[in-house]
Amino acid sequence: MKYPLQRKILYSIMIVMLVVLASVSFGISVLIREYFLTNKQLELQNKGFELTTVVNAYYDGEITQNQLTAFINTVDKFLDARIWVIDSSRSLLVMSDARPQWSRGIRPKEPADGLKEPRKEDAVKPDGTPSPAIPGLRRVISELETVYAGNIFTKTLQHPVYGEDILLVAVPLFKTDGTIGGAIVLNSPVRGINDVLWRIYYYIAMAGGLGLLLAFFIARRLTLGIVRPLQAMQETASAMSQGDYNTRVQIRSGDELDELGKSLNTLAHDLGEFVKQTEQTERLRRDFIANVSHELRTPVTVIRGYTEAFLDGTVQGGVLSDKYHMLMRDETVRLERLIRDLLDLSRLQAENRIFETEAIPLAAIADSVVTMLRQQAERKNIKIFLKAGTSIPDIEGNGDRLTQLLLILLDNALKYTPLGGTVTVTIFPANDGVHLLVKDTGVGIPPEDLPLIWERFYKVDKSHSRSENGTGLGLAIAKEIMDRHGAVVSVTSAPNEGTTFDICFKPISEGKS
Repeated sequence: MKYPLQRKILYSIMIVMLVVLASVSFGISVLIREYFLTNKQLELQNKGFELTTVVNAYYDGEITQNQLTAFINTVDKFLDARIWVIDSSRSLLVMSDARPQWSRGIRPKEPADGLKEPRKEDAVKPDGTPSPAIPGLRRVISELETVYAGNIFTKTLQHPVYGEDILLVAVPLFKTDGTIGGAIVLNSPVRGINDVLWRIYYYIAMAGGLGLLLAFFIARRLTLGIVRPLQAMQETASAMSQGDYNTRVQIRSGDELDELGKSLNTLAHDLGEFVKQTEQTERLRRDFIANVSHELRTPVTVIRGYTEAFLDGTVQGGVLSDKYHMLMRDETVRLERLIRDLLDLSRLQAENRIFETEAIPLAAIADSVVTMLRQQAERKNIKIFLKAGTSIPDIEGNGDRLTQLLLILLDNALKYTPLGGTVTVTIFPANDGVHLLVKDTGVGIPPEDLPLIWERFYKVDKSHSRSENGTGLGLAIAKEIMDRHGAVVSVTSAPNEGTTFDICFKPISEGKS
């Protein structure tokens, strides 16, 4: 057998069935034996009391001893029971002279204590009076005192000559005057009961053997239904331990094993996702270090180069000197902006609690930011609009962070919108909250780049062009601010058609409910 666990379960089931079968067989045999013995005992008792009438007829002189003996022999053959009539002096009066038909193949033996089957000719003394205490009756007569007191005596014992179990029943012999005139003893072999029991054992063994064979196949199928799913789960767990999280357990049993398999599949899926996230996090970490190094190296290199030009005398005043100083200042400003954005992003990610919030009129924040950027938009010949109704509910948030969010989004919109384009800020209430839309007519974002725009230092321009002064951290900061406000954002964009950021905030009444 292939599975050790299956062997253990199967052997345990078969052992339990064997024990149950043996227990049931033993119980049935005891019950049947007691049933037959009880019936035989009642039958012998009834016949014994019926014989008292005939024996009383002998006592009353109505029949002779020969007639009594003939009648008792007839009853002997009918009952298959030896009958002894014992008088009040404990002497054998009459006994059936039918030879006992004991079990086949058994020959009489001489008992060790000299007991032997009583014979009819030994029943009387030479003078014709009843012979007391025939050797075969000694053991029985010694136990009949309770019968002479008017009680029924019953006992199962081994025959002293033939070595078989017999059922002995003794009833008191009541005379017509009410006195006890002796006892009637009936003893019958129990071989019939034993024969029935052996037949029962035979049929139980046959039925039990077939039952065990059927139970073996059923139990084998049952254990396979348990072991095979466990084996499949073990293989899946082994694959997971080796880094393969795509293996799945296919179980359709509809029971606890099915639920366990589903749980294991869920665990494999979650671990696979976790590993992917870990790998992505590691990749982002490496990209972050590379991007930070790139963003820092360029201004540092420029500043160092121009500084060395001044130190070695290559540049000594004049227009070139002023140009170099302006470039060094611009790179310093760029470096300062990068460090500020990094610190800002780090603070947002490290905050363990929600920052201080209050009821904020989002339309007022938008109006203030649009006003601040209007001159910048006019310099690029870009039209900027604000569309907001008068019945917009307040939202719960932080005014400074919301201002920063709008500055980031509008700065990006102005940066990537060509001359003559438009940028529109729209605020409106809806069933799911207060919506803030920032829409431009700029160059757009390719579909493959949309899921990545929130990553730190990610730029659609893969060359990290320095034509614009962005650090690549703006949208990462914006995402952290939106997350802190519990806002939901969606972005739609198409190349050369523009981009729309749709941010949904919960109104203050819903946020406090």
